[in-house]
Amino acid sequence: MNVKQKLGYMCIGCLFTITGYIIASLGGSATHAQKDEQVIDKIVCRELQVVNKAGKEVAFISAFEDAGVIGVSNAAGKMVATILATEDGGGIFVSNAAEKEVVNISGTEDGGGIIVFHNAAGKEIVNISGTEDGGGIFVSNAAEKEIVNISGTEDGGGIFVNNAAGKPVARIVAAEDGGAIAVSNAGGKGVVGIVTTENGGGIVVRNAGGKGVAGIVANEDGDGVIQTYKDGWRTH
Repeated sequence: MNVKQKLGYMCIGCLFTITGYIIASLGGSATHAQKDEQVIDKIVCRELQVVNKAGKEVAFISAFEDAGVIGVSNAAGKMVATILATEDGGGIFVSNAAEKEVVNISGTEDGGGIIVFHNAAGKEIVNISGTEDGGGIFVSNAAEKEIVNISGTEDGGGIFVNNAAGKPVARIVAAEDGGAIAVSNAGGKGVVGIVTTENGGGIVVRNAGGKGVAGIVANEDGDGVIQTYKDGWRTH
């Protein structure tokens, strides 16, 4: 065997040795990486997508021109929850399996907050919000007619109840000098009122046209007075 052949065999042997070291090194690194938890300080991207085992998207984080959005889908790929920035602040929107929005929590134009609930048909049925005078809860029927309103007023608080047509039928409110209860007929005319007066309390009854026909009040002497109207007022 000449010198050139010896050198050739030596080079081949060295290559096999180096290749063995590299393969062993790679295998060791892979095993080490699986055992140790990987911590990434920062990920920078314009969109992040998460898929399930079937390859369907179940969540994403994306950047818009002037905002960011986080979306979550169910196993059928329907978008059921969204968190995003709006022109008034931020918002959380929850949908049912048919992708109809059922809950909306967001900021308002006046810097307050609002929670809106919809029924399965997408009709707004409950609205909870901050108002200028405090807070308010507004409940509507399936026809989106407001039937209950509980809110803060200038003098305190109030409960307002309407019929199915949206006409006022009952009111309980805080007044300047106490409280008041008013009951109306189907046409929205006040027919019964319970109020506080400077002398105590009073009950007023009106006819269908809204004209007072009877009253029970405390007078300035501290006594009780009943008044009725028939061609003129009568005191009993």
